[in-house]
Amino acid sequence: MKKLLPKLLLTVLLFNILIQLLAPLLVEQSYAQFKYPVGKANVNISASVGEFYLNLSGWISPFASVILTTLDGVFIRSTVADAGGNFSISQVLIKKGFSGFCLIAVDYHGLGESTTCFNFAPATGDITMRNIFLPPTIGLSKTEIAAYSTVIAFGYTMPFATVTLYLSNGQKLTTTADANGYYEFKIENLGPGLYKMYAKAFYKDKDSLAPTKEVVLRALSLWEQFLAFLKMIWDKMIKFVTSLIIWPLLLAIPLIILIIILILKLWPDKFTSIFNNRVIIFFFRRGKRLHHAWWMGY
Repeated sequence: MKKLLPKLLLTVLLFNILIQLLAPLLVEQSYAQFKYPVGKANVNISASVGEFYLNLSGWISPFASVILTTLDGVFIRSTVADAGGNFSISQVLIKKGFSGFCLIAVDYHGLGESTTCFNFAPATGDITMRNIFLPPTIGLSKTEIAAYSTVIAFGYTMPFATVTLYLSNGQKLTTTADANGYYEFKIENLGPGLYKMYAKAFYKDKDSLAPTKEVVLRALSLWEQFLAFLKMIWDKMIKFVTSLIIWPLLLAIPLIILIIILILKLWPDKFTSIFNNRVIIFFFRRGKRLHHAWWMGY
């Protein structure tokens, strides 16, 4: 009885550990099987906020998405420009005192975007704005480059429009968009520093608006490039350690080791072939047995 009691206790402990491991899965499955009852009553709800209307129309690159938001970024409505680059947003309810909004344009390839915000006196009636020529969308091949290397700025506007790129260092580049409205600039020889840039277009004797937000490019010195490399390595290590594949495994390893030790302790006679293995004997059973050799079954 005295010899059987420790084995019973270890068996209970092993069973408890297995229950703890399986409990989350069982609970999750039980919740997955529960279904909320589906209501059958039909309810019609309608509401409107505002007393005036906002109507907008203008141009951007063909098939670009145009998103209307409040000044603090709350979505209001969106539309897509037609093949000629024309867009319109109409009958948007606004309340008295409405004093501004933003238009975010994203070209249909998703290469770049532009944001233009409007501020005006608090509304006392309907607001209508026509012939809004939004600035070209703009994107960068990289947002960080080595100093004096090359980066590409690209985007979309109206086909065959003249596009001018403005840099914060005073540099100004000009090109012409192609038949699809695509344009591209090669920017070279930028020394270390932070550069802001934006694009404007000229089309049919009309200048586009200037964007509210600018694109930021950082040219790194040699020391900054080294620090950026170290940061990249560190981020990859953290991502690997905390990945969904390795993290549960790291948590499970101690439990697996404990279970193996308990099994070896409960049924040592089942593993005599392992204990008599030459490699095991060489590493673990040379000379005098240690007092903590119980985990191997003796």
